[in-house]
Amino acid sequence: MEPRKHRKIAVLIPLILMIISSSAAQTSNFNPMLSVKEKQAIEAGEIIMREVETKQDRGQTIETIGFMRAPGDSLVKLLTDYADYPRFMAAVDVIEIVDRSGDETTLNYILRPMLGLTKKYRIRIAPHMLAEQVWKIEWSKVEWPGLSELETIGDTQGYWLIIEQSPSRCLIQYYVYTDPGLVPFGLGGIVDAIGRDSIEEVFMETRTEALKMMGSQ
Repeated sequence: MEPRKHRKIAVLIPLILMIISSSAAQTSNFNPMLSVKEKQAIEAGEIIMREVETKQDRGQTIETIGFMRAPGDSLVKLLTDYADYPRFMAAVDVIEIVDRSGDETTLNYILRPMLGLTKKYRIRIAPHMLAEQVWKIEWSKVEWPGLSELETIGDTQGYWLIIEQSPSRCLIQYYVYTDPGLVPFGLGGIVDAIGRDSIEEVFMETRTEALKMMGSQ
């Protein structure tokens, strides 16, 4: 090989390595912080649920972390088919699409009756691609005119973070802040129903639906 070609290869190799390592670092920057024990649990198929300190006076923030067996773009498609939520999310009775503007959608959530009470709220939700193989589907509560304080919840906001680690596996962080709002005396079970219990249920239902989706392809 000619000396000039040797020089070109010598220059290209470190450049290629730099690009690869930069891409990997960019993806890893989005990874949730996990202890060695938590990583081992997730690798074994478990999920991690932990409460996160919140700045709000009321409510709680829960993050759920685990793997889902599907490509990232398939999970984004599943989680942005909002009208389909009631089919596989047990707590959701009806989803009404109020408005679409680009990637952003305004939805009415109507939950299944709990202890004789039906809770409703409106959110604005949108997917974003943060980096190659990294997506975030983020939402926040917006006003639904005409609802009484008893009919709705105080607040909700959060996101799905989807990090594709291989063509058939994604690390998922489901981060949810919820303030249940006004809960009548004696109906404290509603707090759990739309809080930690519901969050775990939604994560597991979505993971099961992703497996079904991949099995049908």
